[in-house]
Formats: sequence, structure tokens, C-alpha cells
Amino acid sequence: MSAKFLTDISICFSGKARDVRNNNMIEFAQNTTLEPLLDHLKFDRRMTSPQKFESFPDIAANEKSSVKRLLSELQHKFSDSVDVAYLIESEVSSRTADLYRRANYDSLTHLPNRAHLHDILENMIQGTEHKGSVFSLLFLDLDGFKAVNDTQGHHIGDELLRHVSGRLISSVREGDIVSRLGGDEFVVLLAETENRTEVEDVCQRIINEVSRPYWFEGQEVRTSTSIGVSMFPQDSKLASELIETADEALYVSKSKGKRTFRFYNDVKQEVPAHKHIIQARFDAAVLNSEFATYVEPQIDLKENRVVGGHLSIEWQTADENQQSLESWQHLLAGNPAESSISLWLLDSACFYLKQWLKVDAEFVVTVPIMEGLWRQEDFAELLNQRVKQYGIPSSQLQLAFSLKSFDVFDQGLRDCLQQLSDQGYQLTLTGLGGQSFNFSMLVGLNIQEFKFDEVWLHEQLETRSGQQWIKALIQMAKSLDACMIATGIISESQVQNLTEWGCTLGQGAYWSAPIEAAEFKQLMI
Repeated sequence: MSAKFLTDISICFSGKARDVRNNNMIEFAQNTTLEPLLDHLKFDRRMTSPQKFESFPDIAANEKSSVKRLLSELQHKFSDSVDVAYLIESEVSSRTADLYRRANYDSLTHLPNRAHLHDILENMIQGTEHKGSVFSLLFLDLDGFKAVNDTQGHHIGDELLRHVSGRLISSVREGDIVSRLGGDEFVVLLAETENRTEVEDVCQRIINEVSRPYWFEGQEVRTSTSIGVSMFPQDSKLASELIETADEALYVSKSKGKRTFRFYNDVKQEVPAHKHIIQARFDAAVLNSEFATYVEPQIDLKENRVVGGHLSIEWQTADENQQSLESWQHLLAGNPAESSISLWLLDSACFYLKQWLKVDAEFVVTVPIMEGLWRQEDFAELLNQRVKQYGIPSSQLQLAFSLKSFDVFDQGLRDCLQQLSDQGYQLTLTGLGGQSFNFSMLVGLNIQEFKFDEVWLHEQLETRSGQQWIKALIQMAKSLDACMIATGIISESQVQNLTEWGCTLGQGAYWSAPIEAAEFKQLMI
């Protein structure tokens, strides 16, 4: 038996180890059925200082004797049966494998996640390039998924994603890879696809399988999918561009109707035209007042009262998949309409904040800031003009930035955040847990709020290990003097757990669905 192991046990008895170390020790003891050790641990923690032992010499002597006896029993037990070094090595291997799974696989569907997909894709590009062969990338999402989530609940939406994942796996060939990017977006990698007909067959098989009815809790649920296809090396030799071109092909596919697929090479001439169509549609939507401002109440979890609201836009379009901001914001990337729509939302936030402050002088409004707006050189000046014009305090206008913007170090974004913080604006970073980001971007910045990614949070709440990650991120926020916001809360148990773990604010259907901003003031009175 190693001296290191004996030292670890002695540290636990002395009460000097951190809780995480004690917990690890307890878990180790449970795994090796050392119940007596737990009993001694619980008893010995009542006496941790030398002064206490001096005050009770008899008890101290008994305790020391008890510890020596137990250590002797442990040494005898391990020397007769299991090698301690082997046990420790097994534990380390198990924990390493667990960390690898969390980092590389989606916790809901157990498919490779976005980060792991990029690694796989890079390896495929290198291997395929060396062999001079061809592979295909399919980008797909689900038609009507938002409606399922909204009408039947996130738990049904999660079950649908799990079943869709299973059908995708059963639809592809051996050696092909199915991954989940997030939400209802999936990517399938088809290896060795010299024959285009073979790709078409797989696409049609996927559409047919995914579109079959699903049954959950005695109810029929229907969805379908459309697919965009890019091919290596024909469409690109870069991983990011292969995904982008497949996404563009998917958009064209969806514009032609549901349950279809399109190859990028066939529609690439249409992509610029579609971008102009998007611009025209957005311009018309602004002129025709097709955008409506909605606010989702934010609740102080400890006091159970409304303290703020998150503002967003819904597009009143016939396409149910393009109503919420999240469903069409990606279409704005690089589009002039992005700046105008983001500015319209900012103006709405200032206007409504002024109205709501008359009811609650401490009310805070959170407004998402899109990239097309914050990249403007005069953004801070423009923001100051709005605040002065509406006569509102800058400290009660919470500016939300997506962690998607933090994938790589961007000095422009960092300078923007620093300038806004110096001028008294409150900053929120959204998508925590669901997005990778560069921690070096945050060093020296004053961030007031972190907001969990809704999908990620909902998945992690279902598992013990996921809950540990939630707690860790809440503690991280606290250590930075920031508060944590949980989104998509739907149940009392979620409220209780998040409150107990130290989460500050919450929002979700448990309290209220998003409300039209024009009607929100009446609910505050």
C-alpha cells in the first residue's frame, strides 16, 4: 500500500482537505465498500484542531488509536486482494473517459457535438485528400420543431431529438458519421461518395425516415426535414466552408418546400439571388410593421418577483419556423438589414424602459446586440444619444452579447465591451454552456451577467454530472462578481434546484411566455 494513499486518508481524518477531496475520498470508499471508513470520517470531522484534542486527552487517544487500527485494516484488506495503484489508475482512467465524453459528445443524443465534428471533419479532409477520394456533408434541420417545443413542452422536444438521432443513424451506411450541432441542426458525413446517386439515395432515405410519425405520451408528433449537400473537394477544401455551403444549399432547399434536398453545386448560382430576396423581405417586413417586440419577464429567484425583462423580436410571418429571432437571425449575417433591425430593437428597448420605469424605478431591460450593430465605429456614441434622448439611466439598460462572437479573439469586440462598461452600461454574455469561447477575451472586462444556453441547461438538468457543471458555472460567475440567469425554466423543481445552487435570475414558461411589449405595462401594475 502506497504512502501517498495513507497520507490522503490521514488528511481526510484531520479535516484539512477541501470538500472536493473529502467527497472524492468518500466516493472511493463507497466504490470499495469501505463503510467503516465513512463512519469514522463523519465522527472525526467533529474534532479538527489540536486544541480540541488537548482538552479531551482520553478521546484524542481513542481517536488516534481508532485511526491507526482502521489504517491497519485497510492495508491488510488491500494487500490481500486489490492493488491500490491499480484502483487509482482505474479511477483516473474512468474520470478521463468521462471528461472526454462530455467535451466531445452531445449529452442529449450522445452524438458527436459541434467541436468534435470539426475535428472529425479536419481528419477526413486530410485522409481523403491523401487518397484522392470524395466525401459528402449533409446539413439538415427539422421542420416545425419550434412548434413542438412551444405546444408540447421541452421534454417532448428532447424526446423527438433523441428519436430523430436514432432514425438518422439507421438511415446512413456503415462508416458514416451523424453529429448534432445544437438545437434541431444535424450534420451527416458520408465517406467515399464517388457516386452522386448514392448520396441522393441516403438523402431520400433520411427524409422518409425522419418524416414518419412519432408517438410520445399517447400523442402523435410529426416533423420533417430538408437537406443541403456539399461535396469535398468540389465545393470546398476547408471544413468551415463545407459546412457553410451545405447550410446555403439547405436554405435554398427549404425555400423550395419541405422534405427536399439540394446540392450546393446545383444551386450556388441561386445563393446570391436568395440573399437579395432576404434583403427585400426584411425591408418589406420593416415597412409593413411585420416585426413585433416581445418581452420575457426575468424573475429574482430568491424573492420570486419580476425585476426585469428580456426584449426580443418576432417576425409575424406565415412561416412558423421564422417567427422567433433565433430562427432567422443567422440569415442577417453580413446583411445590411442586420444593423437596421438591431437598431430598431434597441430603440424599442429604450422606449419601453422609459414606460416601465414609471411603474418600477429599479426595472432593468435586457436587449440583444447583434454583430452588425456593435461593429459600427460610432456604436457607443449612437447608444449614448439614445439613452439621452429617452432620458433613461444607462445602468438599467442591459446589453446582451452572444458568446458565439467569442470563438476567436476579436480586439474590436473587446474594445467595444470595455468602452461600454466604462460608460456605465451593464453587460450580459449569453449562451454559456452551449458555446465555446476564448476565455482570454474576458480578462479585465467587467461582466455583470452570464446567461445559460437554454438547450444546454435543459439537457444538463437531467443528469447528476450535468448538474455539477451547472453548479460550477454558477460559482464561476459569483467569483467574477456576476450573476447567473437561467432560461427556459418550466417546472417548480428546476426553480428550487437553481435557487439552491445560487442562480440569481430565471425566465421561462414556468412564469410566463414572452408577452407583447405594448401589453406588458398593464401586467406590472
